Amino acid sequence: MTDYSTLLGPDRYDLAVSLGQQYHLDPSQVLFGYLQVVSEVTGGDQPQLGDLHDPKILAVINEQFDHFLKQRH
Repeated sequence: MTDYSTLLGPDRYDLAVSLGQQYHLDPSQVLFGYLQVVSEVTGGDQPQLGDLHDPKILAVINEQFDHFLKQRH
């Protein structure tokens, strides 16, 4: 499973452009989609920092975001 957590870091735009080209999406759609998934999984607009470092939560985020990308493709 791909780790998409880079979409929350300083290199997020490069990954968003790459994923956008791969899945025929605009980079803004990629970034917004990832933030939506993070919000849904963590249960709010302001996730706790620890939530984003928990491997179980990251696995769920990655799985759901992967599903998001593939359903758009």
